[in-house]
Amino acid sequence: MSVITRAEPQHEPAEESAVTAWRPLTRIVFRFCVSYFGLYAVLTQLISPLFGFFSSPSAGVNVSGLMTPLVDWTAAHIFGVRAPLVHAATASSDRTYDWVLLFCLLVIAAVATLVWSVLDRRRTRYPTLLAWFRVFLRFTLAGQLMLYGIAKILLTQMPSPPLTTLVSPFGELTPMGLLWSSVGAAPGYEIMIGSFEAIGGLLLVLPRTTTLGAVLGTVGLTQIFVLNLTYDVPVKSMSLHLLVMTLVLLAPELGRLFDVLLSRRPVGLSTQPPLFRAHRAARIALAAQVLLGLWIAIPIVGDCAAAWREHGASRAKPPLYGVWNVERATEEGKEVPLLITDEKQWRRVFFEYPDEFKFQRMDDSIGFYRATVDVTGHRLALSRYDRPDQVTELRVDTAGPDSLKLSGTLNGHRTEIWLRRLDLASLPLLSRNFHWVQDYPYNPNSR
Repeated sequence: MSVITRAEPQHEPAEESAVTAWRPLTRIVFRFCVSYFGLYAVLTQLISPLFGFFSSPSAGVNVSGLMTPLVDWTAAHIFGVRAPLVHAATASSDRTYDWVLLFCLLVIAAVATLVWSVLDRRRTRYPTLLAWFRVFLRFTLAGQLMLYGIAKILLTQMPSPPLTTLVSPFGELTPMGLLWSSVGAAPGYEIMIGSFEAIGGLLLVLPRTTTLGAVLGTVGLTQIFVLNLTYDVPVKSMSLHLLVMTLVLLAPELGRLFDVLLSRRPVGLSTQPPLFRAHRAARIALAAQVLLGLWIAIPIVGDCAAAWREHGASRAKPPLYGVWNVERATEEGKEVPLLITDEKQWRRVFFEYPDEFKFQRMDDSIGFYRATVDVTGHRLALSRYDRPDQVTELRVDTAGPDSLKLSGTLNGHRTEIWLRRLDLASLPLLSRNFHWVQDYPYNPNSR
């Protein structure tokens, strides 16, 4: 006997009865969720993927600036914040501005819920509004899950560790840097968790697969939220909101899920209200939702693919790509001892991107220059990011593929530096491949 039974068609009565009425607490919670999550999604970047081809999804569409006067006043007069708030986008959802904004939204949503409950106290259920609110949640979540999932699938959110990280002491990595490097060093794992997120987002596009998509989204977002907490990734508040939104979307189906997984009772079809009862209108609505899903997904794929071509493993690499260790240096013709106490002396230089030059000092701190490299012309032009008009030119001489000499004037002194390229294959993180058979764990740095 099948555990799935066909539910009787649901017909809306002419007048609401006590049987179909929602509980008072359910009505209050629903009004608050509509008010709060509607405001939150609109006033942050969550709805940006819905703009499709008219907006770059990863750039975000943030209109929270409309709340800036209220947020600034609340921060100063309610929370006593004296320092100026950071209003510029910083890839963080955990700025002081964001937390004060959340407080303002909570107050506004609470007031809106109170007013709504008083003015609309005779209404006992909201089937039509619930149906449209679920659509709003579905596509808001679908856009975010597809955005982050596809970015992981194409290895652009957490790329392979940069050259500077490969030679940096472990203890100098930040928790977020460690997470990014760990996941980036395991592309198969990153693709797997990205596929989990992207599939969950795609399943949210169709009404019939919404419950499964919400389940996958809940599992994936729980992991993301915990990682953000434990590795201090500054998107804690946003990931928490996404997780709660999936739970709100999943809440009406929790009883059916319980029956499927934990009880022996028959499970009926979902009784969630449809957008339209007429078959023709329902088919048009379904087609529109599929088109909206494509409208969201295609620009995300294009945006992430462009990022992969520019920053991914197949990007164009400079001719001197690699890590170069300083073997010898002279200044004004005199030998410069390579002492770890000399904070100004270079220890390594890095050629990772065509327009960037990095160097590591003896104290392991990293410096950056804009760079133009012309190996055939024996020219390396360097300029500081804050002073692009001040250019330092060095001569580049190569003696074989792994030997390099830089000469010119640095910091007002005639300088010559001899370098040798590090064999990246000598690093266990890059050379240690997959093994089905291992008689002993390979972890030489642990006891």
